[in-house]
Amino acid sequence: MAEKMTALLFGACPCSNWDFLREICPRPDLVIAADGGVHQARAAGYTPHILVGDWDSGGAPETGIPSYSLPPEKDLTDLQAALELCLERGIHRVFLTACLGGRLDQTMANLGLLEWFFHRGGEALALEPGNEARFWDGRELLLPREEWYQFVSIIPLDREITGVTLEGVKYPLKEATLHRGDTLSISNEITALQARFSAREGRMLVIRSQRYL
Repeated sequence: MAEKMTALLFGACPCSNWDFLREICPRPDLVIAADGGVHQARAAGYTPHILVGDWDSGGAPETGIPSYSLPPEKDLTDLQAALELCLERGIHRVFLTACLGGRLDQTMANLGLLEWFFHRGGEALALEPGNEARFWDGRELLLPREEWYQFVSIIPLDREITGVTLEGVKYPLKEATLHRGDTLSISNEITALQARFSAREGRMLVIRSQRYL
């Protein structure tokens, strides 16, 4: 089976150390900078292939790099426009970075884009120093134990998540029910070489984190 093409998308949130990104996504097929994300891409050691934005957060079209200029008054964010561009190019595996932190509304919207991309046939992972987040619809999810993450948490997006089974973790669950706003499924730990998650019904975020950031 052919390897899926991978895109790396940069938002405009600054980061002091990009070593984690070179470990997880060293050679993406496509690098896109959303507006001011061009500065973060270069700081991380990546040269953008495409620039997208309305140029209100420090980015601008550059000679020699294809640029997509968006109107300041629009119905979608620069990051969503970049994800749409990935879909148009047949890329359905995307890493998002420099997009969590800063404005809380932008952070929440960017986490919501993980589900938006999923329902269009894509797989998106938001990466920050010591954290990763993905959307999960309850179908079997296998997560390997990785030394740079200690905790794994499930954040319910629906009012009720049913049939939650977690195996290979410090605090296993069997056919449990999770409720939005409850903290039962926070700060678990993968103890096996690979953990297995499943749920009968519900939408969630799965977040992996280091102990100390």
